[in-house]
Order: sequence, then C-alpha cells, then structure tokens
Amino acid sequence: MENKPKIITNGYYEGETILLDEVKCTYLQEGDCTEDREIPQAITLSTRDGGGGKFIHIETEGWSINDDMENLKLIVEDFKKRYNDLT
Repeated sequence: MENKPKIITNGYYEGETILLDEVKCTYLQEGDCTEDREIPQAITLSTRDGGGGKFIHIETEGWSINDDMENLKLIVEDFKKRYNDLT
C-alpha cells in the first residue's frame, strides 16, 4: 500500500488533504505618548471563514497609526504574505 502525500489547503478538505483552518499573527509596538510605554501595543490579524471564503479579521485594544498609515499597510501586507506562503 502506497502512502499518499497529504496536501495543506485553505479551503474545504476531502480525503487525504489537511485543512489549514486559521492563520493568526500578533504584531507589537511600543506604547504611544498617551499610554504606559512599558506595555506594548498589540494588533492581531487572523483569517476567518464563515463558508464564503477567507477574510482578514483585525483585533486590537489600541494601536497607534501615524497620518500616512504606512505601518498599518506594512502589517497587512506582511500578514497577507505569510498567509499566502502557507496556502
């Protein structure tokens, strides 16, 4: 009997495939001038799928963004790259 390779997939699975159900990354930065700088700010991006495909879910209690929002763009692009590398 031959061992069939199991393939990771980001959708629904059948037979010999392994389902990648969630990708989750938490990013940290120093607190801003209005908060305790000893406690880092955290933002978590994860995948969510309610049956209609994957969406990016963003969760944070506080994340400082400068006027041009460049750091948020970089985080989203990094998350998308990590997610796409896994699927």
